[in-house]
Amino acid sequence: MTVFTIPDGHADSVAFSPDGKTLAAGLSGVQGIRSTLRLWDVAKGTVTTPWPDQIEDLAKVAFSPDGKTLAMTGFSSVSLWNLADRGGIALQHPGPTLDLAFAPDGKTLATGCRDGAARVWDLTTGTVTSTLTTQGMGEVNAVAFSPDNLTLATGSADGTENPVRLWDLYKRLVDVTLSTPHRPGFEPVAFSQVGDMVATGGGDHLVRVWHASTGTAPTALTGHTGPVTTVAFSPDGDTLATGSEDKTVRLWDTSTLGVYHLDTLTGHTDKVTSVAFSPDGKTLASAGLDRTIRLWPHR
Repeated sequence: MTVFTIPDGHADSVAFSPDGKTLAAGLSGVQGIRSTLRLWDVAKGTVTTPWPDQIEDLAKVAFSPDGKTLAMTGFSSVSLWNLADRGGIALQHPGPTLDLAFAPDGKTLATGCRDGAARVWDLTTGTVTSTLTTQGMGEVNAVAFSPDNLTLATGSADGTENPVRLWDLYKRLVDVTLSTPHRPGFEPVAFSQVGDMVATGGGDHLVRVWHASTGTAPTALTGHTGPVTTVAFSPDGDTLATGSEDKTVRLWDTSTLGVYHLDTLTGHTDKVTSVAFSPDGKTLASAGLDRTIRLWPHR
Protein backbone atom coordinates (compact mmCIF):
# COMPACT_ATOMS: atom_id res chain seq x y z
CA MET A 1 0.00 0.00 0.00
CA THR A 2 1.17 3.53 -0.86
CA VAL A 3 0.19 6.52 1.27
CA PHE A 4 0.16 10.13 0.06
CA THR A 5 0.20 12.50 3.02
CA ILE A 6 -1.42 15.94 2.86
CA PRO A 7 -0.01 17.89 5.80
CA ASP A 8 -1.92 21.06 4.99
CA GLY A 9 -5.41 19.72 4.26
CA HIS A 10 -7.48 16.70 3.24
CA ALA A 11 -8.91 15.32 0.00
CA ASP A 12 -12.65 15.55 -0.58
CA SER A 13 -12.46 13.63 -3.85
CA VAL A 14 -9.98 11.63 -5.94
CA ALA A 15 -9.94 10.63 -9.61
CA PHE A 16 -7.50 8.70 -11.81
CA SER A 17 -6.56 9.93 -15.27
CA PRO A 18 -7.63 7.56 -18.07
CA ASP A 19 -4.04 6.33 -18.50
CA GLY A 20 -3.78 5.65 -14.76
CA LYS A 21 -0.57 7.66 -14.40
CA THR A 22 -2.01 10.66 -12.55
CA LEU A 23 -4.23 10.99 -9.51
CA ALA A 24 -6.16 14.23 -9.02
CA ALA A 25 -7.52 15.31 -5.66
CA GLY A 26 -9.74 18.18 -4.63
CA LEU A 27 -8.33 19.46 -1.34
CA SER A 28 -9.80 21.46 1.53
CA GLY A 29 -7.96 23.45 4.18
CA VAL A 30 -4.72 23.94 2.22
CA GLN A 31 -2.52 26.63 3.80
CA GLY A 32 -5.50 28.67 4.87
CA ILE A 33 -7.01 28.55 1.40
CA ARG A 34 -10.46 27.07 1.41
CA SER A 35 -9.82 24.58 -1.36
CA THR A 36 -7.48 23.79 -4.23
CA LEU A 37 -6.31 20.99 -6.53
CA ARG A 38 -3.28 18.70 -6.47
CA LEU A 39 -2.01 16.15 -9.01
CA TRP A 40 0.21 13.19 -8.13
CA ASP A 41 2.42 11.00 -10.29
CA VAL A 42 1.07 7.61 -9.20
CA ALA A 43 4.24 5.63 -9.87
CA LYS A 44 6.61 8.07 -8.16
CA GLY A 45 4.25 9.31 -5.46
CA THR A 46 5.27 12.89 -6.16
CA VAL A 47 3.18 16.00 -6.76
CA THR A 48 3.36 16.86 -10.46
CA THR A 49 1.29 20.04 -10.38
CA PRO A 50 0.92 21.85 -7.05
CA TRP A 51 -2.04 23.93 -8.20
CA PRO A 52 -1.56 27.42 -6.75
CA ASP A 53 -5.00 28.79 -7.47
CA GLN A 54 -7.80 28.97 -4.97
CA ILE A 55 -10.97 27.25 -6.15
CA GLU A 56 -13.91 28.43 -4.11
CA ASP A 57 -15.94 25.55 -2.67
CA LEU A 58 -14.16 22.86 -4.70
CA ALA A 59 -15.94 19.58 -3.97
CA LYS A 60 -15.33 17.13 -6.81
CA VAL A 61 -12.89 16.54 -9.67
CA ALA A 62 -13.21 14.42 -12.83
CA PHE A 63 -11.06 13.67 -15.87
CA SER A 64 -12.55 13.70 -19.35
CA PRO A 65 -12.49 10.28 -21.06
CA ASP A 66 -9.64 11.38 -23.35
CA GLY A 67 -7.60 12.62 -20.38
CA LYS A 68 -7.07 16.09 -21.84
CA THR A 69 -9.43 17.99 -19.55
CA LEU A 70 -9.96 18.14 -15.81
CA ALA A 71 -13.29 19.40 -14.50
CA MET A 72 -13.73 20.87 -11.01
CA THR A 73 -16.82 21.98 -9.17
CA GLY A 74 -17.01 25.44 -7.65
CA PHE A 75 -19.30 27.87 -5.90
CA SER A 76 -20.90 29.43 -8.97
CA SER A 77 -19.08 27.79 -11.88
CA VAL A 78 -17.58 24.55 -13.12
CA SER A 79 -13.97 24.93 -14.24
CA LEU A 80 -12.69 22.97 -17.24
CA TRP A 81 -8.88 22.95 -17.49
CA ASN A 82 -6.82 21.87 -20.48
CA LEU A 83 -4.04 19.87 -18.81
CA ALA A 84 -1.56 20.47 -21.63
CA ASP A 85 -1.36 24.25 -21.20
CA ARG A 86 -3.51 24.87 -18.10
CA GLY A 87 -5.85 27.02 -20.11
CA GLY A 88 -9.41 26.90 -18.87
CA ILE A 89 -12.99 28.00 -19.21
CA ALA A 90 -15.75 28.29 -16.65
CA LEU A 91 -19.31 27.07 -17.11
CA GLN A 92 -21.38 29.63 -15.23
CA HIS A 93 -23.64 27.97 -12.72
CA PRO A 94 -26.60 29.23 -10.65
CA GLY A 95 -25.07 28.50 -7.27
CA PRO A 96 -22.87 25.80 -5.74
CA THR A 97 -22.17 22.54 -7.57
CA LEU A 98 -21.87 19.40 -5.45
CA ASP A 99 -20.89 16.74 -7.99
CA LEU A 100 -20.06 16.30 -11.66
CA ALA A 101 -19.50 13.51 -14.18
CA PHE A 102 -18.38 13.27 -17.78
CA ALA A 103 -20.48 11.17 -20.12
CA PRO A 104 -18.55 8.22 -21.58
CA ASP A 105 -18.53 9.88 -25.02
CA GLY A 106 -16.74 12.93 -23.56
CA LYS A 107 -19.12 15.39 -25.20
CA THR A 108 -21.42 15.93 -22.24
CA LEU A 109 -21.01 16.89 -18.58
CA ALA A 110 -23.59 16.50 -15.82
CA THR A 111 -23.61 18.55 -12.64
CA GLY A 112 -25.49 18.07 -9.38
CA CYS A 113 -26.54 21.33 -7.80
CA ARG A 114 -27.51 22.68 -4.43
CA ASP A 115 -30.60 24.34 -5.94
CA GLY A 116 -32.29 20.94 -6.39
CA ALA A 117 -31.52 20.28 -10.06
CA ALA A 118 -29.14 18.25 -12.19
CA ARG A 119 -27.89 20.00 -15.31
CA VAL A 120 -26.62 18.43 -18.52
CA TRP A 121 -24.08 20.48 -20.48
CA ASP A 122 -23.06 20.35 -24.13
CA LEU A 123 -19.29 20.80 -23.90
CA THR A 124 -18.93 21.91 -27.53
CA THR A 125 -21.04 25.00 -26.82
CA GLY A 126 -20.75 25.33 -23.03
CA THR A 127 -24.52 25.51 -22.69
CA VAL A 128 -27.11 23.64 -20.64
CA THR A 129 -29.19 21.27 -22.75
CA SER A 130 -31.32 19.85 -19.91
CA THR A 131 -32.27 20.91 -16.41
CA LEU A 132 -33.57 17.87 -14.56
CA THR A 133 -35.69 18.41 -11.48
CA THR A 134 -38.92 17.15 -9.97
CA GLN A 135 -41.19 18.07 -7.09
CA GLY A 136 -39.55 17.63 -3.71
CA MET A 137 -36.09 17.08 -5.14
CA GLY A 138 -33.47 18.40 -2.69
CA GLU A 139 -29.87 19.32 -3.37
CA VAL A 140 -28.32 16.90 -5.85
CA ASN A 141 -25.08 15.64 -4.35
CA ALA A 142 -24.32 12.75 -6.74
CA VAL A 143 -24.53 12.22 -10.51
CA ALA A 144 -23.40 9.28 -12.68
CA PHE A 145 -23.86 8.36 -16.34
CA SER A 146 -24.75 4.91 -17.63
CA PRO A 147 -22.16 3.40 -19.98
CA ASP A 148 -24.44 3.92 -23.01
CA ASN A 149 -24.84 7.69 -22.34
CA LEU A 150 -28.63 7.32 -22.27
CA THR A 151 -29.31 7.48 -18.52
CA LEU A 152 -28.22 9.76 -15.70
CA ALA A 153 -28.45 8.67 -12.08
CA THR A 154 -28.94 11.38 -9.46
CA GLY A 155 -28.80 11.10 -5.69
CA SER A 156 -30.22 13.75 -3.37
CA ALA A 157 -30.63 14.09 0.37
CA ASP A 158 -34.21 15.28 0.06
CA GLY A 159 -35.91 12.88 2.46
CA THR A 160 -38.44 11.71 -0.15
CA GLU A 161 -39.36 8.10 -0.85
CA ASN A 162 -37.33 8.19 -4.07
CA PRO A 163 -34.13 10.17 -3.52
CA VAL A 164 -32.24 8.23 -6.23
CA ARG A 165 -33.61 8.73 -9.71
CA LEU A 166 -32.60 7.37 -13.13
CA TRP A 167 -33.33 9.89 -15.88
CA ASP A 168 -33.95 9.09 -19.53
CA LEU A 169 -31.79 11.77 -21.12
CA TYR A 170 -33.66 11.63 -24.42
CA LYS A 171 -37.07 12.19 -22.84
CA ARG A 172 -35.64 14.32 -20.00
CA LEU A 173 -37.90 12.46 -17.58
CA VAL A 174 -37.41 10.11 -14.65
CA ASP A 175 -37.38 6.62 -16.14
CA VAL A 176 -36.79 4.55 -12.98
CA THR A 177 -36.99 5.46 -9.31
CA LEU A 178 -35.14 3.47 -6.68
CA SER A 179 -37.95 3.01 -4.23
CA THR A 180 -36.26 1.96 -0.98
CA PRO A 181 -34.51 5.09 0.27
CA HIS A 182 -31.53 5.31 2.55
CA ARG A 183 -32.40 7.30 5.66
CA PRO A 184 -31.11 9.80 6.46
CA GLY A 185 -29.77 11.00 3.10
CA PHE A 186 -26.34 11.46 1.44
CA GLU A 187 -27.18 9.06 -1.43
CA PRO A 188 -23.81 8.55 -3.20
CA VAL A 189 -24.47 6.73 -6.46
CA ALA A 190 -22.40 4.88 -9.10
CA PHE A 191 -23.19 3.07 -12.35
CA SER A 192 -21.27 -0.06 -13.20
CA GLN A 193 -19.69 0.24 -16.63
CA VAL A 194 -20.56 -3.42 -17.18
CA GLY A 195 -24.04 -4.90 -16.86
CA ASP A 196 -27.15 -3.45 -15.27
CA MET A 197 -25.99 -2.33 -11.81
CA VAL A 198 -26.33 0.87 -9.83
CA ALA A 199 -24.90 1.16 -6.32
CA THR A 200 -26.09 3.56 -3.63
CA GLY A 201 -25.18 4.30 -0.03
CA GLY A 202 -26.58 6.48 2.70
CA GLY A 203 -26.86 7.56 6.27
CA ASP A 204 -28.49 4.28 7.29
CA HIS A 205 -25.04 2.54 7.03
CA LEU A 206 -26.35 0.34 4.18
CA VAL A 207 -25.18 -0.28 0.63
CA ARG A 208 -27.64 -1.34 -2.05
CA VAL A 209 -26.94 -2.73 -5.51
CA TRP A 210 -29.86 -2.16 -7.87
CA HIS A 211 -30.95 -3.51 -11.23
CA ALA A 212 -30.97 -0.29 -13.25
CA SER A 213 -33.60 -1.49 -15.71
CA THR A 214 -36.17 -2.38 -13.06
CA GLY A 215 -35.24 -0.28 -10.03
CA THR A 216 -35.14 -3.31 -7.72
CA ALA A 217 -32.44 -4.14 -5.20
CA PRO A 218 -32.19 -7.80 -4.18
CA THR A 219 -30.14 -7.19 -1.04
CA ALA A 220 -29.16 -4.46 1.37
CA LEU A 221 -25.47 -4.93 2.16
CA THR A 222 -24.60 -4.61 5.82
CA GLY A 223 -21.25 -4.22 7.54
CA HIS A 224 -20.46 -0.53 7.72
CA THR A 225 -21.05 0.96 11.15
CA GLY A 226 -21.33 4.57 9.94
CA PRO A 227 -22.93 6.47 7.05
CA VAL A 228 -21.75 5.34 3.62
CA THR A 229 -20.16 8.35 1.94
CA THR A 230 -18.78 7.06 -1.36
CA VAL A 231 -19.26 4.14 -3.80
CA ALA A 232 -17.34 3.03 -6.91
CA PHE A 233 -17.32 -0.01 -9.20
CA SER A 234 -14.16 -1.53 -10.62
CA PRO A 235 -13.83 -1.17 -14.42
CA ASP A 236 -14.84 -4.81 -14.99
CA GLY A 237 -17.86 -4.43 -12.70
CA ASP A 238 -16.84 -7.40 -10.54
CA THR A 239 -15.99 -5.37 -7.42
CA LEU A 240 -17.76 -2.59 -5.60
CA ALA A 241 -15.79 -0.37 -3.20
CA THR A 242 -17.58 1.60 -0.50
CA GLY A 243 -16.23 4.12 1.99
CA SER A 244 -17.77 5.23 5.24
CA GLU A 245 -17.60 7.52 8.23
CA ASP A 246 -16.60 4.36 10.15
CA LYS A 247 -13.05 4.91 8.71
CA THR A 248 -13.09 1.76 6.58
CA VAL A 249 -13.30 0.80 2.93
CA ARG A 250 -15.24 -2.37 2.18
CA LEU A 251 -14.97 -4.45 -1.00
CA TRP A 252 -17.93 -6.43 -2.35
CA ASP A 253 -17.97 -9.14 -5.01
CA THR A 254 -20.65 -8.43 -7.63
CA SER A 255 -19.64 -11.08 -10.17
CA THR A 256 -22.23 -13.64 -9.07
CA LEU A 257 -26.01 -13.40 -8.85
CA GLY A 258 -25.62 -12.36 -5.23
CA VAL A 259 -23.30 -9.75 -3.71
CA TYR A 260 -21.00 -10.77 -0.90
CA HIS A 261 -18.29 -9.17 1.21
CA LEU A 262 -14.72 -9.63 0.02
CA ASP A 263 -12.56 -7.57 2.36
CA THR A 264 -12.40 -4.64 4.75
CA LEU A 265 -9.51 -2.21 4.28
CA THR A 266 -8.40 -0.47 7.44
CA GLY A 267 -5.81 2.24 7.99
CA HIS A 268 -7.69 5.51 7.72
CA THR A 269 -8.10 7.17 11.10
CA ASP A 270 -11.02 9.39 10.13
CA LYS A 271 -13.98 9.48 7.74
CA VAL A 272 -13.40 8.11 4.22
CA THR A 273 -14.45 10.78 1.73
CA SER A 274 -13.83 9.24 -1.70
CA VAL A 275 -12.87 5.99 -3.44
CA ALA A 276 -11.81 5.46 -7.06
CA PHE A 277 -10.42 2.55 -9.09
CA SER A 278 -7.57 2.96 -11.56
CA PRO A 279 -8.57 2.33 -15.20
CA ASP A 280 -6.86 -1.08 -15.23
CA GLY A 281 -8.61 -2.05 -11.98
CA LYS A 282 -5.34 -2.94 -10.26
CA THR A 283 -5.34 -0.05 -7.77
CA LEU A 284 -7.97 1.45 -5.51
CA ALA A 285 -7.48 4.98 -4.17
CA SER A 286 -9.21 6.09 -0.98
CA ALA A 287 -9.14 9.54 0.62
CA GLY A 288 -10.02 10.51 4.16
CA LEU A 289 -10.30 13.34 6.61
CA ASP A 290 -7.11 11.96 8.20
CA ARG A 291 -5.14 13.91 5.57
CA THR A 292 -4.08 10.84 3.62
CA ILE A 293 -4.77 9.24 0.27
CA ARG A 294 -4.14 5.50 0.28
CA LEU A 295 -3.44 3.38 -2.80
CA TRP A 296 -4.43 -0.24 -2.29
CA PRO A 297 -3.40 -3.05 -4.66
CA HIS A 298 -6.46 -4.77 -6.09
CA ARG A 299 -6.21 -8.30 -7.49
